[in-house]
Amino acid sequence: MFSYAFSTGKSSYFCSQSSTYFHLPVDEQEDKDIENYERRYITWTAEPSGLSSSSTSNPSIHSSETPYDPRRYKTLREVLDNDDLYKVLGIAKATHLDKSTLRRAYLSRSRACHPDKFPADEADATLAFQKVAVAYDILSKPSSRRLYDSRSPSSSYDVFSAHPAGHAEETFRSVIIGVFNDFLDGDLEVIRSLLKAINDLNPALSLGEEGINSVLTTLQRIRQRALTCRTCIYALHSELSRLLEVQHALRQLSYFDLFGRSRLTIQLTRITLRLPIAVEKAIAEQNIAYGADADNAEAGAPLLPSKVTLLIRGVDVALEKMEKIL
Repeated sequence: MFSYAFSTGKSSYFCSQSSTYFHLPVDEQEDKDIENYERRYITWTAEPSGLSSSSTSNPSIHSSETPYDPRRYKTLREVLDNDDLYKVLGIAKATHLDKSTLRRAYLSRSRACHPDKFPADEADATLAFQKVAVAYDILSKPSSRRLYDSRSPSSSYDVFSAHPAGHAEETFRSVIIGVFNDFLDGDLEVIRSLLKAINDLNPALSLGEEGINSVLTTLQRIRQRALTCRTCIYALHSELSRLLEVQHALRQLSYFDLFGRSRLTIQLTRITLRLPIAVEKAIAEQNIAYGADADNAEAGAPLLPSKVTLLIRGVDVALEKMEKIL
């Protein structure tokens, strides 16, 4: 689906006219710059959906990244005050709910209600986080959803009597890994094609086939590490939420909106490049705060060789410039 944006004549013309502008000299000895490099977030933001955005992780590490936001407390109250599972997830009841819609709603709600974000109201946040997980578990399974929908509208519903509340973290992990697996299995070749195009436009990047494979292999390594690394899951949460929003926005565009599709495909690639950097940064911060063995021994191992980090840095700068002129 995403490849269409870069397979048309207009996009080829755009790329051919941009080669000089995107030429970026790269010094492979800039190790200090690599160590201090912190990639800026993409400029695109999702359409307002009543769901707040923030990254989740250990509060002593990441709480400073998200300033106080009254809207998050509003979302917390909405979840706590409702036993309607659709309202708990912040979505409208519909005959057909696709997997992507439910995942987007769950990731946004779980991020907004995560207990790490409410140190002063941890008990309420924990309850809300569990309710969101139960709502997702019930509505994501056709059989349990049919049973839920068949109730009388006037009947009361006890969320936790129908489903245990102790599996919220397991649901959280499984949804994030599921989103990541679907992305790697479905859209990774499109990212490869775009990276090749960027390399052709910017020979100084010296990306090459080996560099592209290194970046994509790192993404595969994240998949394996996330199975046992709690810190990796929290680091992926925010980025994968953005990824789903970009994918959703792309699906809403006409196939004839070439520049819109090109812009969103670039944003999708920038998010992809962000993933290993976000995970490695979160692991490094955890190791500083709690020691290298806080999660497990493997989690302390670096994900990115310095050369791969430099390649990602150069590609991200090129993509940012492309995005600005679209």
